[in-house]
Amino acid sequence: MSTAREGEGSPFHNIPVVLLTKDEARGRRTEDRDLYSSGQLFPVEINTEIGAKKADRIFHVINKLGHGTYGTVWLVEDTQPPANAPSRWKAIKMHRQGTADTDLQVSKEFKRAGISPEKALTEYQVAIPYEQFPIRGGPGGKTTYTCSVLPLLGPRVDNRQVLRLSNDEEGSCSTRDDGNGQASSLFACRQIALALQKLHNMGIAHGDFRPANILYYLPHLDKLSQDEIMQVYGQPEAVELENPEPFKEPDHLVFPAKCDVYALKEILARKNLDLGFIGQVPRAAVIDMGSAWHHSWEPRHSLIPVHYEAPECIICAGHIAFPDSRESVDGCLETDVLAEMEYFLGPIPTTYRNAWKERDEGKKTVFPSNPAHVGFLRYSALKKWRKRHKRAKSPLHLVVMQSELPKEKADMFLDLLRGVFRWFPDQRMSLEDILRHPFLQVNGTSSE
Repeated sequence: MSTAREGEGSPFHNIPVVLLTKDEARGRRTEDRDLYSSGQLFPVEINTEIGAKKADRIFHVINKLGHGTYGTVWLVEDTQPPANAPSRWKAIKMHRQGTADTDLQVSKEFKRAGISPEKALTEYQVAIPYEQFPIRGGPGGKTTYTCSVLPLLGPRVDNRQVLRLSNDEEGSCSTRDDGNGQASSLFACRQIALALQKLHNMGIAHGDFRPANILYYLPHLDKLSQDEIMQVYGQPEAVELENPEPFKEPDHLVFPAKCDVYALKEILARKNLDLGFIGQVPRAAVIDMGSAWHHSWEPRHSLIPVHYEAPECIICAGHIAFPDSRESVDGCLETDVLAEMEYFLGPIPTTYRNAWKERDEGKKTVFPSNPAHVGFLRYSALKKWRKRHKRAKSPLHLVVMQSELPKEKADMFLDLLRGVFRWFPDQRMSLEDILRHPFLQVNGTSSE
């Protein structure tokens, strides 16, 4: 069994944590303090060591990478990296109590198929744990939590720094796709679809597929020194907790670090290395398999925030594992999301209207008698939009117009959007159709 302790002798022992005032921290998010006081999360601190005693391994905690429904993720130094995972810089996921089983099951599916964690990352674009180990904590050290050791990845797939840098590199390359540097963005979209297709080919549904769970796989992170990794991920920033409970709550809540891709590029340039962005962005890698399921398992309700859910998942929702999953991280309600869907897709079909009215919260909903009229979206809002955007034929058409694509590309983009965003799943384009669509046929895809 493993424990966590102060990082005595660690080169990171004295990393200063920048404590922000409430005003400075306004608008930035951390995990809920109640998850610690209730014993659901293990209190990790910067400058401590997490030990996997069975393997005689020590991980120094450097910064926080993120948090979500299933736990917190930390940037660590692996003091004795094994041969199958040689990079000293890794991520450790501290699982919320009772939520590690799914990650373990998915890892077993890859292992059963003869796919190592390294191969899963480089060929299947999925980050699965190199290893998992238990850790004791809580009052008296009697509560057991699970740690997963994962590869250290880059920023989210929607990170603008990466797209700008890849477009800069593309602009200096004579084989670029167009003068606006758009091939990189298309390559990113293609990478996302490929990553999902590879999961589906293994019979696995992710269950929470959104930008927060799709990261770039950046090269050469293992080449960075201690000072350089700090330059890329910055100093830890946190807010102090008032009267934290001993052994249960941390002294402060740490904000997720931001990966500075510009800083990484400068560091690699000094080492005569590059980010490999010529004409394309790096590969996307899927993380966080906490909501995933294999086709042979019992189906489960997805915990994806409601504003990312398909309409059938919202309207025909089943059992909810965590009550807070009914709202998105922005506090957006289901009715708001359905109204926005009507904004883009047109009036909600009668089938869905009837299914909604069978739910408790839908019994009092009054729909217009004419099914051609919007049900959740206020007609006045739609009328106002039409008056403001007279040149656009529809909201989807407006999205395409704002992209400033050449006409031929714009027509392809609009066709793709119309094929993907449909009310009913059997009317939507398949992943294979999406990957074959002319809009996503870009240079630099031969490595797939």
